[in-house]
Amino acid sequence: MRIIASAVAVVFVAVSGMPQAVAQPAAAGQTVTVTLSNFAFEPEVVRLKAGVPVRLRLVNESSGAHDFSAPAFFAASLFPPGTSAPADGDVDVAGHDTVEINLTPRTAGSYRLRCTHFLHGLFGMHGSIEVSP
Repeated sequence: MRIIASAVAVVFVAVSGMPQAVAQPAAAGQTVTVTLSNFAFEPEVVRLKAGVPVRLRLVNESSGAHDFSAPAFFAASLFPPGTSAPADGDVDVAGHDTVEINLTPRTAGSYRLRCTHFLHGLFGMHGSIEVSP
C-alpha cells in the first residue's frame, strides 16, 4: 500500500510540474454551447444577458444538416468589428460540424429559435432565446 501511495505521489509531482494547457478566456466572453440533433436543440431555452458578450457554439451531432434560425435575436445583437449578423438570421450547421458566433445581445426579450429545414420544426426542433436585462 505504501508503494502505491509513493508512486501516486511521484506521478502527481511529475504531472503538476509539467506545463499545462491553459484555457484562454473566450474573446467574446462566456461560451454557450447549443447542441443540434434529430430533432431538438439542447438546451431548448438559451438564456443570455443583455450587454454581456457571448460565444455561441453550435454543435450538430447528427449526420444531416440543421440550421439555427433566430432572425429577431440576431437583429437585436451586436457583432465584433469585421463580422456581421448571419444572413437572414440563419446559421447553417452541416452534419457533425461546429459553428461559433461571437456577439453581444443588446435587447432583453424572448426570441424564437427554430430549424427551418423541411419538417424539422414540426418534429420538435424549436425553442427560444431568453435575454434578461
